[in-house]
Amino acid sequence: DLEEDTKTVDDGASHIVQEECNSKTMNMKVTSIFFQSYAGLSNPSPDHPVQHVFGKTSMDEKLGKCIFQISPGAFFQVTTEGAEVLYDVVVKNVKEVTENPKDTVLFDVCCGTGTIGLTCMKEGAVGKVVGIDISEPAIKDAKINAEKNGYSGSDDVARFVASRAELVMAEETRKVDCAMVAVVDPARDGLHSDVLRALRNKRKIQRIVYVSCNPTGSLIKDAAAFCAPPTKKYREAPFKITSAQPVDMFPYTPHCEMVLVFDRMTEEELAIENATESVK
Repeated sequence: DLEEDTKTVDDGASHIVQEECNSKTMNMKVTSIFFQSYAGLSNPSPDHPVQHVFGKTSMDEKLGKCIFQISPGAFFQVTTEGAEVLYDVVVKNVKEVTENPKDTVLFDVCCGTGTIGLTCMKEGAVGKVVGIDISEPAIKDAKINAEKNGYSGSDDVARFVASRAELVMAEETRKVDCAMVAVVDPARDGLHSDVLRALRNKRKIQRIVYVSCNPTGSLIKDAAAFCAPPTKKYREAPFKITSAQPVDMFPYTPHCEMVLVFDRMTEEELAIENATESVK
């Protein structure tokens, strides 16, 4: 029976790891070890069971001015120093459009453990964060991270929602009646079409900072949706690309992160574009 075989392997592996970690001859400092069995062909879901084998059940990482708790099922950037460079770019682009940060809400879509949103708050770029992520372990960490960095859950300045973004994005944006800016940091597949529509159709979102790990794939698709002319699906004014900044998070590989900034087109810009199109 596969389940019994897996349990036997898991128990055996756990015992060996514990023996090695407790050995005085071990030269490597190990903080935590977890073990996960998976019979599938791709990555397991975020809530797939993980066995704690040794050490702490989570780890703390200092990134910029913040401290973040990270659990096994939560996403975190692979290099902290690289993440600090990446987040500096994000914070700079958020600050550019927040004339009154205290009255500005940041929507942190695909927020993971809350790193981007909480960093933006700590840097004084915004006054409130609403984070959304599909991973319940990541959202649990995000709520703890808000507390760790001085943002009590009772004052509602940092709120995190465990859900598929496409299921709650439209409702969450309707709850906010002040200036908004969005940061999106999706997986390689990019944003769901309902998330694209919710962001596009919320007029008060004047800037979207898109952090992409797939700049030659899903970013192109999503950029087309943000920048396309108004339609029945995308009622509000389109965005335009105003900045593109690659960040080398993976040295000596062909991969990079891309920070693309989308700004909402003004009525004047739309009028000029429409006039140009009519001449053609």
